[in-house]
Amino acid sequence: MARLLLTLFLAAGIAITARSQDLHLSESGSAVVLSHSVFAHGYRHGYEEGYHLGNTDVSVGSSPRRKAHDFRGLKTGYSAQFGPRKVFERGFMAGLKAGYGDGYSGRMFRAVDTLRSVSASLEDTHLATDLRFAHFDEGFVSGYEEGFDRGGSDRSSTSQVDFHIVGCANYQKQQDLSGEDSYCEGYRRGFALGHADGFLLRPEGARLEASK
Repeated sequence: MARLLLTLFLAAGIAITARSQDLHLSESGSAVVLSHSVFAHGYRHGYEEGYHLGNTDVSVGSSPRRKAHDFRGLKTGYSAQFGPRKVFERGFMAGLKAGYGDGYSGRMFRAVDTLRSVSASLEDTHLATDLRFAHFDEGFVSGYEEGFDRGGSDRSSTSQVDFHIVGCANYQKQQDLSGEDSYCEGYRRGFALGHADGFLLRPEGARLEASK
């Protein structure tokens, strides 16, 4: 068992080292979650690109971009060393949408602070048996999508959710019992990020109504 854990730890370490060439992966406070989630890493790239585009569009008086084809031709910054391309690009599009909405609306650039908050207390010891953090990333993606839907609903009255109190009951245990803890670590953190985005990207009127 000890030998297996050592092998998994070394393999994960090699994967992180290979991906450390990206500056975001050395970003203070948020690097840990970006290293553990390909989706979150893609999100960070997309948010930065979207925020810049949103600022530019509003400053020149352009109408807001509303559909996916309005963003065609953007470079995602993906490298094969980061992990699965589809997961990275999925995160990129989520971050692009959130960043563009913030930039166009004149809100602050919040990606770094938000990712730092969902990185809190995350340690490799929590994910020792999760080779390449696959369960963590799966949980992060699922949590983000569910959090986004919840944040965009009229029932939500605030964008901020403490990931520590987020439940995690949708893990498919028949797949791999050893991955549940890692999945839930990712799910809770992804949910908090998605909830903030869903709330802030809601129509302004819906947000005002929810705050009454």
